[in-house]
Amino acid sequence: MVVKEKPNIEHLHDLLKKSNETQKNLADRIGISESYLSKFFCGKEIAFWMIRKIVHAIAPDDETRIMKNYFLSGVKKKNFAPSLEYCYSKKLFDVIDFLINDKYKDDIWSIIYRLILKYRLELGSEEFRNKLNKLQSTGTETQTLIDILKMYLNYDVGKYEITLFQIEKIKEKIKDINDPFLSLSFSARLEEVLINIYLKQENNVEKARCSAYVLLKDDISLNLNLQAYYTLGLSYMIESYETSFHYYQKCINVLKEHSDRINELIQNKEEIAILQRFWNKPICEQYQVTQFAKTLASGENLNQFYEDNFYRKYALLLDGIKEKSKEKLLLSLFLFTEENDRFRANLPKIHLINLGIEFNMG
Repeated sequence: MVVKEKPNIEHLHDLLKKSNETQKNLADRIGISESYLSKFFCGKEIAFWMIRKIVHAIAPDDETRIMKNYFLSGVKKKNFAPSLEYCYSKKLFDVIDFLINDKYKDDIWSIIYRLILKYRLELGSEEFRNKLNKLQSTGTETQTLIDILKMYLNYDVGKYEITLFQIEKIKEKIKDINDPFLSLSFSARLEEVLINIYLKQENNVEKARCSAYVLLKDDISLNLNLQAYYTLGLSYMIESYETSFHYYQKCINVLKEHSDRINELIQNKEEIAILQRFWNKPICEQYQVTQFAKTLASGENLNQFYEDNFYRKYALLLDGIKEKSKEKLLLSLFLFTEENDRFRANLPKIHLINLGIEFNMG
């Protein structure tokens, strides 16, 4: 159940006064007029992107809570769509449920987000695809969101060429979207997919890093920032131990602040254990968080993981490096390639080249 709290406008105004920053300076800093800022503090509705910028500028550490209370206090029609998109980016699913079942429950945005909430854990399902195909929209913004959801469907089933084709079409549609936040958020959704395709499927490190930097610059959500840091950490795994470690550690520092994301925290710590073993460095105790990581730290053979669907490719890779075994490295290469992970396939490939096997690194 969603519990409504009082709006936070007075609280924000007090914070601004305590900061000794004038309204004019704040307005100039975030790129809006002072008159719009005054309207906001007087309780009048202004464009969503301005509200978000104001809140982020004054209380960045409390942005999500303040924005949540803003949504629950009543959203005007012109800010309904960006409010839903913001809530989705922040995983405020209870707030989305509240909004789409309130006064705009018959709006096309509510219909689309009802589908998103119902199938968000199974976006690749045939039922979701069928219902999505039946949606009719005459608006640019809603049609763009529908196209994005269809793009996700193709990406989830490994149709990467079609996905890239769809992304180029969607980029053109985004140019016609007038709402700055919708444009920003929709573009971030595309980068979210591109960052994976560039690194894993295309083995294009530079493009993947560019997408990561775009996500960090736009700062849409915690999830996208984490994905950017993770991608940067992985992208430097072969190139630089220090840089790779730096970005993985950034993920860990963020995840430590969120007790509900313990599984992701463990995963990132294990990634560092794999990184340290790959670079032949001692595995720090704080990263020995799984049985696999503990076995890595012990220096024992990893054959107990050869039949594990997830760990076998890493076990064969790391044992292959230690034993200079072409057979194990080739099998690891095959497993990474079978998963369409061309970037990680480079991990055994560079060691196979050192052992005298010749092939292109592309």
